Amino acid sequence: MTHKLSSTVTQILNILNDGTIHTGIDIGEALGISRTAVWKVIKRLQKYNIDIQSQHQGYHLKEPLILLDQKKIEPFLSSKKISLEIFESLESTSHYLKNKMPLKGQTACLAEYQSMGRGRLGRKWLSPFGRNIYCSLSGVFKKDLGEMSGLSLAVAVLTANALESFDSRIKLSLKWPNDLYINNQKLGGILIELMGEAYGNCQAIIGIGLNVNMKDIKLPDLDQPWISLEHIVLEKLDRNIIVGYILRTIFEGLEVFEHKGLEAFLPEWEKYDLLRNQKVSLNTGAGKVSGIACGVDSQGFLLLENALGSIQKFSYGDTSLLKD
Repeated sequence: MTHKLSSTVTQILNILNDGTIHTGIDIGEALGISRTAVWKVIKRLQKYNIDIQSQHQGYHLKEPLILLDQKKIEPFLSSKKISLEIFESLESTSHYLKNKMPLKGQTACLAEYQSMGRGRLGRKWLSPFGRNIYCSLSGVFKKDLGEMSGLSLAVAVLTANALESFDSRIKLSLKWPNDLYINNQKLGGILIELMGEAYGNCQAIIGIGLNVNMKDIKLPDLDQPWISLEHIVLEKLDRNIIVGYILRTIFEGLEVFEHKGLEAFLPEWEKYDLLRNQKVSLNTGAGKVSGIACGVDSQGFLLLENALGSIQKFSYGDTSLLKD
């Protein structure tokens, strides 16, 4: 279900963010709404598993939530032509943009919660409310689909650049083709959908999922180690600033990709490459192959040296490191 992020939801959470108990009457009077209206918003937020305790004395939020705020993000955008939309809830930010295609200009979409977020190979992407970054943005390129194979690598490099510029304590690695890692644990992922147009043009929807304020969250169902930025900096982070850094860096970088392609990003990809010279397994969907990763070629294809010493190229697949 689609819900725009309402000012009432933001205002109620801002009141509760001080960690004290507030009655429905007090909140209603502060906002000029009825106690019943406050109760309805509280019940809606509790459905997102937000720990708002309803006590006899009133409502208590166990842990503060810093919500997305358009006014904080927009100053980072170099062009006023970039459209920014923020939602309380969506099935997925990428699905929302895809339904609006064709998009004439650059658009960014953010959500506090996704009910059907997904990663590579159709995996579910867990999306707790108000803690992480669930973002999709659109780009229009004067290229045909064959020239777009390296876009995921370029976006991964740009995202890593943005995060390291945001805080020097953040040191990233990139796992081909588009996963972000810290200390061999997954921080986030990038999912790109490409649509060809007439006259050689191409539209891209770039989805970014990033763990931010997740230090106290347990995710027992995940089959791989994960980490959040809060684990690294040991404090709650304002996602608006992080989103601002990411959007500014990516939109500026997409212009470089438009004119120079992946080649402009390959030196930095090599610096971040988690797999290079490592023994890896690659799931292509049709089967698994293993070998030594030898970096990527000019199109962003993974180069894998097999047991016979020959190099194979792969344009698609899911990689994992193999232990000796």
